[in-house]
Amino acid sequence: MDIIKIAMIGLSAVLLAIQIKGGRPEYEIFVTMGACLCIFFFLVTKLQVVMDAINQMQSYIRLDAKYVAVLLKMIGITYVAEFSSNLCKDAGYQAVAGQIEMFGKLSILVISMPVLLALLETISQFLS
Repeated sequence: MDIIKIAMIGLSAVLLAIQIKGGRPEYEIFVTMGACLCIFFFLVTKLQVVMDAINQMQSYIRLDAKYVAVLLKMIGITYVAEFSSNLCKDAGYQAVAGQIEMFGKLSILVISMPVLLALLETISQFLS
C-alpha cells in the first residue's frame, strides 16, 4: 500500500521538523520541502497509470489527441501550482503562493481556450 509509505514519509518529516524547530528553526522548512519533493516525485511515477488508462480509453472511443494533450497539460499545471503554492504557504509566503495559484488558474484558462472555441463552433454548426 503506497499510501502508507507516503503517510509515513509525511509524518516522519513533520515529527522531525517539530524536533528541529526547537533548536534550529531555519532548517525546519528544508525538512518539509524535502519530504514534499519525495512525495511529489512518487506521485509523478504514478502518472503512468493515468497515461495507460487514457490510452486505453482512446482505443475504445475515438478521441482527438490534441484534446487529450490539453487535458494532461491542465492536470500537470494543477498539480505543480498546488504543490509549489503549498510549499510557499508553509514557508510563510502567502502572497507568493497566491500569485502562483492565480498564474496556474490563468494558465489553465489559456490552455482551454481552443477547446472552448471548438465547442462553440460545434454548437453554432448545430444551430445553423
